[in-house]
Amino acid sequence: KRTFIHLQYKWSLIQRVCERVKRSNTKKKILKKATDLFYEHGFVKASIRDIVRAVGVTNSTVYIHFRNKDEILYSIIEDIGSTLIEELQKVARRHADPIVCLREMIFRQVCLIKEKRKEIKIYVEEQYQLPTPLRKKALAQQRQIFDIYYNRIDELKEKGFTNEVDQTVVTFCIFATMNWAYRWFRDRRRLSIEEVAEHMINILFSGILRKGITVHSR
Repeated sequence: KRTFIHLQYKWSLIQRVCERVKRSNTKKKILKKATDLFYEHGFVKASIRDIVRAVGVTNSTVYIHFRNKDEILYSIIEDIGSTLIEELQKVARRHADPIVCLREMIFRQVCLIKEKRKEIKIYVEEQYQLPTPLRKKALAQQRQIFDIYYNRIDELKEKGFTNEVDQTVVTFCIFATMNWAYRWFRDRRRLSIEEVAEHMINILFSGILRKGITVHSR
């Protein structure tokens, strides 16, 4: 009897794990198809019905995972933001030299276009569509990204490596240079995304760093 009860318990656990995996996979599919639709048609024009049709599930299945379309958009924005923060923090931990660190941060963020072009477009262009509570959360995450760059610029200025430039202006200029690359960069053209990133770094550093400061290549 004990063996039977034990087997029942184990089977119950297995079923629950399988159900969680199934739900997780369904959620990923919803986000994937929503990303495709938001990228192609924009957040406003892509409906829940379109997402349901693309995933091949029912309306109720989508609403099990997300209360509404706003939550789907926020999940996409939060995911790509978290990916970027994690990548930038890895770089910061790996490179103590602020010049090398900033160079690598810019390089990694620009090259993210190769794998996450759709998500980046949604992050940049659709964030304003979020309702106020979710937009505040997204902006708080955006502030984290800003601070990571700002702190590197501040460190460079403290060490006397920069021209007479304002850290806030420099940080926003870096974002302005990087954030729109997804709109014009095309794969398999004259320059690779890595080469584009190197050109951006050289242009930015020529304005940020004082003459005579050595910038080592990657």
